[in-house]
Amino acid sequence: MCKKKSLVILCAIMLCVWTLTGCGKTQTTQKDGSPDNSKQKEPEVTIAVTTNIVGEQAKVLEDIATRFMADNPGIKVDFTAPGKGYEDVLKVKMASNELPDVFSTHGWAKARYGKYLADLKDEEWASNITNSIKPIVTDESGKVYVLPMDEDKTGIVYNVDILNEYGVEIPKTFDEFLAACEQIKTKSGGKVIPVHIGGSDGWPEGQYYDFFATPALISPETNYQKELLDGTFDWSKFDILPEKFLEMWKKGYVNKDFLTSKYMDSVSAFAGGKAAFGFYGPYFIEEAKKTNPNIKGGMMPIPSMVDGDEPTFVGGEKTTWGVWKDSKNIDAAKKFVAYYAKPENIKLVAESNRLPAGIKDIDVDCGEMTPFYKQYSDIRVFPYFDRVYLPSGMWDVICKNAQDLVAGGITPQQFSQNMKKDYDRLRAQKQ
Repeated sequence: MCKKKSLVILCAIMLCVWTLTGCGKTQTTQKDGSPDNSKQKEPEVTIAVTTNIVGEQAKVLEDIATRFMADNPGIKVDFTAPGKGYEDVLKVKMASNELPDVFSTHGWAKARYGKYLADLKDEEWASNITNSIKPIVTDESGKVYVLPMDEDKTGIVYNVDILNEYGVEIPKTFDEFLAACEQIKTKSGGKVIPVHIGGSDGWPEGQYYDFFATPALISPETNYQKELLDGTFDWSKFDILPEKFLEMWKKGYVNKDFLTSKYMDSVSAFAGGKAAFGFYGPYFIEEAKKTNPNIKGGMMPIPSMVDGDEPTFVGGEKTTWGVWKDSKNIDAAKKFVAYYAKPENIKLVAESNRLPAGIKDIDVDCGEMTPFYKQYSDIRVFPYFDRVYLPSGMWDVICKNAQDLVAGGITPQQFSQNMKKDYDRLRAQKQ
């Protein structure tokens, strides 16, 4: 009898627990009193999202992704930022035609990833792409390859106090730039290095060539755009770039430890008032401020190299999202991208990079860079030279030859010959 009574009590307890649990699932209501089951909704799809952006800027992107999932509980985002290996990861995925649903194109939306990307021209934000970035992320047919959240707009950065101390005017031509370097070197008694480059890191030395190849070969009225694109370029015309760099090196305008110094050594020299110029972007100033919050950084257009030409900025894509055209979740992927196109999210991303927005009518606080963007708002912006005119793989060729040039292993003419050799080889592989 006791056993039967205990069994009845146990069943009653279980029934109550089940009832309460079931009721608990429907207790959440909306403002109008109707049940709100959104919190319990399981994701219907998962989209893979990956970016080349790293550090604090990657965290900004990931935080927005987290908010997107909260606002869209039916979509789960698998967010990754692999860093240095990003390009290799995407090369493997392109080879197998299995790309992430959403991915960043790190400057290569059209040239490298174009055939893998869905056309986003019908998205609401597409008509608001800024005029300066539009030619870089769209084509003649009107296809929109990516959402440009901000746009890279970069010139030579400089220490404002150093230029003021030694009475240096902002140079507009390369000859004026060399004169400014001489003035700083002489008046400082050699205590200030005009240009600091972290040559052992394998990329800062390439910045000079990427910056000045445009004023030497592309921006002048008589230029070599067509020849560089169709493979008929006379590479002896490239000689001017290594020749001018070697001149700067021999005159002591570049740090003597070029071959052994690193990017962070450039940052330290700049922050310590021991370097005047840097062939880097605004991020370089932000990095220096971590060491010296009081440093005053400025940015100027890249001086012209050909008579009759005007200074330019180098730019293009910075933070982008593109959608894989064969994605099985293309609607969810487009919805994800559209979420980042909201003005408040564009503003967050652009401000994290201290760069102008890639979407119109968004007020971005670029910190101390803001007055420079306003001052030089009419300066022409050209894409990074290597992204348009060189086949994939040439960046490493530029940097290696830049090191060999300073080490005395090659002449400027041999530099150009090596460029031609690898340019032809890599073009042939691509075809």
